[in-house]
Amino acid sequence: MAKVTIKRRNESERADGRAALYAVLNIERIKIRLPLDIAVTSAEWDPVTERIKGRGQEVKDKNLIISNTKAKISDILVRARLTGESLTKDGFLALYRRPAETLNFVDYARRHLDELKTALQPQTLRHHKAALKKLEGYNAALQISDITPEWLQVYAAHLRKHYDNNPGTIRKNMCVIRMHYYAAMRAGKVRNNPFDVYKLPAADPSVIYLTEEELNSLAALYNSDILPENEQDVLRFFLFMTFTAMHISDAKTLQIEQIIGGEIHYRRTKTHIRVNIPLSKPAAKLVEYYQAGRVRGNLFRNLPTDQAFNRIIKRVCMRVGINKPVSAKAARHTFATLYYKKNSGDLGTLSKLLGHTSVTTTMIYAHIMKDSRVAGVSAFDDML
Repeated sequence: MAKVTIKRRNESERADGRAALYAVLNIERIKIRLPLDIAVTSAEWDPVTERIKGRGQEVKDKNLIISNTKAKISDILVRARLTGESLTKDGFLALYRRPAETLNFVDYARRHLDELKTALQPQTLRHHKAALKKLEGYNAALQISDITPEWLQVYAAHLRKHYDNNPGTIRKNMCVIRMHYYAAMRAGKVRNNPFDVYKLPAADPSVIYLTEEELNSLAALYNSDILPENEQDVLRFFLFMTFTAMHISDAKTLQIEQIIGGEIHYRRTKTHIRVNIPLSKPAAKLVEYYQAGRVRGNLFRNLPTDQAFNRIIKRVCMRVGINKPVSAKAARHTFATLYYKKNSGDLGTLSKLLGHTSVTTTMIYAHIMKDSRVAGVSAFDDML
């Protein structure tokens, strides 16, 4: 990194014996002088410490200007090194003369989110708000200029250590930061892009689902009616999602009028794909329970928050010896894996039932059926 020094231009000494101070550095072997608008006599200047001698307030103020100038130059050089940017003289001067990027990032991101709120799905809006609240708890005074590749790495480590976030969750939090940071770049609030250097962590490809035996144990637990009321309610809703492959956000908004002729007809919130899913016998039984004689309105009432639901369903599963990190998503994954296994790998129909935009998305369930793949190729074991 280029060395920054403060020099007194002795050759330009004025009649009063004072000469201007300059910050001096070399970029690509080209000398750059930056005037500090400070002039001192040779007796006042200490060329070794690069400070003005004395103890008065005026001396302190001038020395502060010197320190701030060196810090500003160093900051530009460090950021260029971290982002891999090759600075030229013109590029450096453009950054040096740019107004300081002192913008509170969390405040800016929330204003930007407010502008987008009508275009975002409620679940996405909640996710962004939660990610920004987490960021505010980490550093409420975070300036946009503080966000460097190095800072992003440190914050990712913080999420992993203090929130026990997995790579997929860390990635989602970082994507929120990136989205609002890019908005600031487009608005001319910041120039450097730390995401050119920092790579988002890969999403966790693992899919949590229940085996047929595990699902039967939960169904038996539900039918026993021995659970506390809140756990019974959560288990009932989990079983409904398992039998219908519905995502929790879609299930929560399901209307009774959308259940027609023994099928649920709805449009997925995430993909906007229309889905028609036939009601199995247990699904129809649960619909009848929830409907309670009503002919219109929300099918489900008084459901817990997603976070509370996930916490309770884990506790319910542990009651029957299921120690997997089960969440609402596991219901949908369970439907998909059991359907795929029992229907000879019919990915095309499964994709439609799940409301995927492409069968490529559905292929994840083909990749987790290791037992089926092993059993399939074993048919050739005795042929040689």
